[in-house]
Amino acid sequence: MTEVDRAPRVSRPGRAVVWVQLAFLVAYLIGSFGMVILAAVHADDLGAILHPGLERLDDPKASMSIGPDSLWNPLVWVLGVCRLIAWFLYPLGIAMLIFGLATLVHTVRAGDRRTTARLAVLTAIWLALLLLGATPYGAALANWLLD
Repeated sequence: MTEVDRAPRVSRPGRAVVWVQLAFLVAYLIGSFGMVILAAVHADDLGAILHPGLERLDDPKASMSIGPDSLWNPLVWVLGVCRLIAWFLYPLGIAMLIFGLATLVHTVRAGDRRTTARLAVLTAIWLALLLLGATPYGAALANWLLD
């Protein structure tokens, strides 16, 4: 059997962790930065995106209210779940780092280059989000989301 005849190696655990990391990343970005942008547009103060707080953006729940029947609106539920995920940045981010690093070792050993690259990029993004959460901006964003 020659080098060309071999099928590429696939790391199924690596691909599963990539999808989990990506799904939680999208949910976190919608629940945090999406909420800030939505509230800034609602308050007509786009500069508040860089300085989130109650004094400029009002309550985060106020920007989610779309109408009197908002409880039955699926978009409100999606934003609510994403906001809940954004509340738990530190435990979720640490879990994504641990899963990413552990699975990265496995995918490197398996020889799945594409999944290794995706896993490395997503794990680095989660590390960057954790570091951003430790900055004053991240603290202000977390305090505003928790109100």
